[in-house]
Amino acid sequence: MKQILMILASKEFRDIEYITPRAFFEQAGFVVKTASSSKVSVGRFGYRHENDFLVEEVDPAQFDGLFLVGGKGALEFIENESAKNIALTLHKEDKPLGAICAAPRNFLHWGLLKGKKATGHNWDGNFEHLCEEFGALSRVRQATKIAGKILTANGPEASEESALRFIKLFN
Repeated sequence: MKQILMILASKEFRDIEYITPRAFFEQAGFVVKTASSSKVSVGRFGYRHENDFLVEEVDPAQFDGLFLVGGKGALEFIENESAKNIALTLHKEDKPLGAICAAPRNFLHWGLLKGKKATGHNWDGNFEHLCEEFGALSRVRQATKIAGKILTANGPEASEESALRFIKLFN
C-alpha cells in the first residue's frame, strides 16, 4: 500500500482541507500519516488531530507522496528545514507533492514551483507577487493546477478536486 504524508500546522490549519482529502486518500486505498511541529494540531474551526510524527522525525523514504494542508497556519513551515527536506527529497524521487490554500507558498519559498504554473489562496493579494518573486506563473483563478508531479490548489472549495487530482498523480 502506498503511503501519503500529510503535514498540517500546529494551529490554524483549515479543517476541511485536512478532513476531506484524507477521506478521499483513504477511500482510494492509501495509508495516511500526519506530521506537524506539535503532537496535536488544532484547526481554525477547532478540529483536533493527534499527529503520527513531528516533522523532524519523518523519514521521507517511508512515503510515496506529500500533501501540505492549508490554512494560514501552514506558513509556519516556510522556514522549517525538516518540512522543506521532506518535500525536496520526495520531489527528487519524482513522487507526488500537493499543497492547498496557503500551503503552496511553502513550495514557492522552497524553489519547487520555479517556472511552473501554480495556484493558491490569495487572501492578502500577495500570492501573485510571490509567484513573480519566486519565478512561478500564477494561475490564482484556477481551483487546482498540476505541473509535473506537483499539485497546487487555491482554497477550501478545492478540497475535493485537489484530493481527486492528487490521487491521479500516483498513476
